[in-house]
Amino acid sequence: MPGAPDDGAKVEQQVWDELAAEGSTDFWVYMAESADLSAAAGIADRDAQGWFVYEELTRTAADSQAGLLEMLDGAGAAYASFWLSNAVKVTGDADLLERIAARPEVAQVTADRVYEIPEPAESTDERRIGSVEWGIDRVNAPDVWDEFGVRGEGIVVGSIDTGVEHTHPALVEQYRGNLGGGDFDHNYNWHDPSEICGSPSLVPCDNNGHGTHVTGTMVGDDGGDNQIGVAPQAQWIAAKGCEFSSCSQSALLSSGQFITAPTDLNNENADPSLRPHIVNNSWGGGATTDPWYEDTVNGWVAAGIFPQFANGNAGPSCGSSGNPGNLQASYAAGAFDINDSIASFSSRGPSAWSDDIIKPNISAPGVAVRSSVPGDGYSSFSGTSMASPHVAGVVALMWSAAIAIERDIDETRDLLDVTAEDTEDLQCGGEPDNNNVWGQGKLDAYAAVDQSPRGPTGVLAGTVTDAETGDPVGGATVEVTGEADRDAVTAPDGTYSF
Repeated sequence: MPGAPDDGAKVEQQVWDELAAEGSTDFWVYMAESADLSAAAGIADRDAQGWFVYEELTRTAADSQAGLLEMLDGAGAAYASFWLSNAVKVTGDADLLERIAARPEVAQVTADRVYEIPEPAESTDERRIGSVEWGIDRVNAPDVWDEFGVRGEGIVVGSIDTGVEHTHPALVEQYRGNLGGGDFDHNYNWHDPSEICGSPSLVPCDNNGHGTHVTGTMVGDDGGDNQIGVAPQAQWIAAKGCEFSSCSQSALLSSGQFITAPTDLNNENADPSLRPHIVNNSWGGGATTDPWYEDTVNGWVAAGIFPQFANGNAGPSCGSSGNPGNLQASYAAGAFDINDSIASFSSRGPSAWSDDIIKPNISAPGVAVRSSVPGDGYSSFSGTSMASPHVAGVVALMWSAAIAIERDIDETRDLLDVTAEDTEDLQCGGEPDNNNVWGQGKLDAYAAVDQSPRGPTGVLAGTVTDAETGDPVGGATVEVTGEADRDAVTAPDGTYSF
């Protein structure tokens, strides 16, 4: 089916093919204008930085999309507007598409796609070191806890995945929405754009188990025999970007926006000051150069959010690194096993974007990783999905220990790179200390924290009590401002510490 002669090149052929077969289809309209976020890096205050990024992105989208949205309203077309990526999802026919492509402010039109949660292989449990999982021990996280007294305090990690069972005993205390005493506030802590967990979706759920497992590896600890997380004193929030084992493009983009500027349960009143410090993405697509998530990753980086991704489970073929982990701005993890061998399934580089882009960036434990699953249980899975949250957890430890590099994505990447244990494998190209099988090598939390610019540190702890009754107040927010800005929610017994 031909497009408008002057504008057909704007439209991906797959869109025309779908229209020829169906008469109407969903497609994505990308605007030519993009926000200038370069000034964000120079904003010292975290809240101000987040608001600057959010306001620039939303203003740019509103201004550049105004004419298109007016036309779509006039045509009675169904559409959804996005601002983190300056794009509009449209349902329409060939006539509407030709009118859209003819507009000068439109840069590109692409087909709607579905992305996947890499199918994790169930595995038998590997041996633990006491109550600590092998992967947590292998990246030397317990040495960080013991020597530096750091477990991720003051840091919030975000998860874009299949959801989280927020009441799981290894995760409930770390959930930012936990007010104590069995009470929860899910506003700004939970986002379910496809309303899989309810309509409206008011309470977190996980209908797959993948997201609960991933979150456990980042922060999980039940206080007893299940030390499954790298940074067990960090907090977590979640966006359900994946409806089931698949993830719609619209849900992933909406989730990306929520990470940048969390909203209430009505998806309103965005507040970028409540954004997480780190976001884990254990999902992806093929080894493509589709730029659909590039604006999202760049927006996170501008807002000081560390963009952690799984590299994919399409190994051992070279050039199999999945999109969007294969983006230059994404930090992607490959997977190795308890014997320090690279997993056969772990995707290899180079990136489809360029032979000069080494992927993965680093490798972490990803075979027979035991973590939390729905139903208050535990199970062992294998995949780069399991490796990626190890890296996210280590970044939480680094930023908790070294306030100077919090939000400094480049410095954090450099520290992860230089402290990784070099592991040579040149079958897919690269150098002995940075290659397309292992990346920079094996993740080392202790070395990364040890070489981070920690400076002098201390501990601030106390108990919040009711002024009238003297009873401890759980779920209260304690904020510290100064050279280090930190916030924490008191435990059920009213205690807090920084």
